[in-house]
Amino acid sequence: MTSQEQIALLKKKIAKLEKLVYLDSLTNLYNRRGFTQLANNYLKTAFRVSRGRRKNELANLALIFLDLDNFKKINDKYGHQTGDQVLKAVANLLKQSLRTTDLIGRWGGEEFVILLTNVSQEDALKVARKLQTKLAQSSFGSVKLTASFGLIFPKKFESLESLINRADKLMYQAKKSGKNQIKY
Repeated sequence: MTSQEQIALLKKKIAKLEKLVYLDSLTNLYNRRGFTQLANNYLKTAFRVSRGRRKNELANLALIFLDLDNFKKINDKYGHQTGDQVLKAVANLLKQSLRTTDLIGRWGGEEFVILLTNVSQEDALKVARKLQTKLAQSSFGSVKLTASFGLIFPKKFESLESLINRADKLMYQAKKSGKNQIKY
């Protein structure tokens, strides 16, 4: 094997390892590690671009944190295999509903996080409402599904951890208010 062939083989192996490290094996979305790394890169770029602005919010970014409502009941009633199929279907719905420039991750369990880029606050709310409607109108086999959403708009120099925490709190408010809602 030539050194060029060895290098090509090593590059393929590295790409496979990166996929294992940064992608959720069930949904093929970014996992928490992959989402965090990429979202932090987006935020750093946005911070640089917004330095001269007077507003405290970062222009054109929004973060959606969503949690599937009553997911434990799905696993309990239909089994974990069906639950996994639902998670895969939700991941596909999110991928098909969002732009390639938006960042989608499975945060854990039945929680998903989305970083919308180049979006106004008005359009971010439209996206969240569209996702809410699509999930509620979709049928995943015999399973009907809704989700609760937290939608936030990053402030200048706010950490990703802070963004996630704020969006998570709003999502829990949506759950406590009856589920299948968007809080922002």
